Amino acid sequence: MNCKAIQIAPYFIKKEVSPLKLQKLLYYTQVWFFVKTGNKLFEDKIQAWIYGPVVYDIWDRFRFMKRSRAIPKDRLQSTELGEIEAHLDDVWNAYGHLEGADLVDLTHSESPWKNSRKGLLKDEPSGKEVLINSETTSDFVLNDDGTIPKVTVGETFGHYSNY
Repeated sequence: MNCKAIQIAPYFIKKEVSPLKLQKLLYYTQVWFFVKTGNKLFEDKIQAWIYGPVVYDIWDRFRFMKRSRAIPKDRLQSTELGEIEAHLDDVWNAYGHLEGADLVDLTHSESPWKNSRKGLLKDEPSGKEVLINSETTSDFVLNDDGTIPKVTVGETFGHYSNY
């Protein structure tokens, strides 16, 4: 499927997520769709920003908001998701219970974002693309039934951990 991230965003916005959490959920939507199909779900590039993966167009649309506040539902234009809604449900079931800060820490611990930030200082801005391919996603393994494993927050997660 070849769509834009803004077409997928309303699914998560309806669940009252912050801009920070929305960015990370879009990233996981892309990663797991690639793991399942070998293709990208949306055409937008994901950039390796300081606080994790970011789709610039989504950031630009909600940049006026604080990172931790829920995006108002009146800010969305609903689109028909059809066959991908089950995939979005799977992503939500695996990550929806986590806070945005937990998702930042989680993305900081994973190969796609870490590889894209190589050579950069911790607080150095970057527009580098987060590469999502068979090499960078090799640690992402589906459950035996083809679903995404539910992530639990361990004691090792500290908000905005070092990388």
